[in-house]
Amino acid sequence: MRARGRSESGEVGALGWKRSVAGARPGGGEGVLRVHACALNSHDLFCLRGMPGIDIGLPRILGNDLAGEIQEFGPGAEHGDWLVGDRVLIDPVDGANHLISGETRDGGLAEFATVHADQLMRLPESASYAQAAALPVAYGAAYRMLVRRRRLQACPPVLLPAAPRRLRTPSLPLPNLPGASVSARPRSPGTPPAQPPPG
Repeated sequence: MRARGRSESGEVGALGWKRSVAGARPGGGEGVLRVHACALNSHDLFCLRGMPGIDIGLPRILGNDLAGEIQEFGPGAEHGDWLVGDRVLIDPVDGANHLISGETRDGGLAEFATVHADQLMRLPESASYAQAAALPVAYGAAYRMLVRRRRLQACPPVLLPAAPRRLRTPSLPLPNLPGASVSARPRSPGTPPAQPPPG
C-alpha cells in the first residue's frame, strides 16, 4: 500500500510517499480501516521533528486523526455491533495498548491503518470523512482544557485570552454544552473577540 511516513527527523519536506509499505495486518483485538480522510496537524509536525523523551520509532507512518470504513477484524477482536463497511472516526489513543496513532503506532496517512477495536467511534451519515478527521486533536484538546481540567459548569462568561486559532475555534461552542458562555480574544491588537455560533 501507499503511505506517508517518517524515516528520519525533519520538516514537512521529509514527509514523502512510500509506495511499497507492507499492508496493515490486524492483531488480536484489532481491525483494519480503509482510510478516507486524515488530518495533518501540529501533533504530526511534532512527531516529524522528533519529540524529546518519546521514542516514536522509525520508520513511522504519521497521521493522528483519521476516519474511514472498517475493512476487516483480527482474531479475537471484541467488536460488538461493529460490521465490516461501517463508517468510523478513530480515537487517536489506543488505551488498550498505551499507544497513540501516528506517534507510537502507525497512523492514518496511508491507504489502510490498523487500530484497536476500542478506538472505533461511529460516524453518522450526516458527517463527511473530512469533517470527522478534523475533530479529535483540536476538539479533544479544547474539551480536556475546558471541561475536564477546568471543570466548566454554568457560570459567568468565559474569556480565552490570546487563544490560538487551533484551540479558539473548537473552544467556542463547548462551554455552551453545560450552559456557560465564552468569547476568545485573538492575539492581534484591534481584532474583536470571536463569538460562538448560536446553539
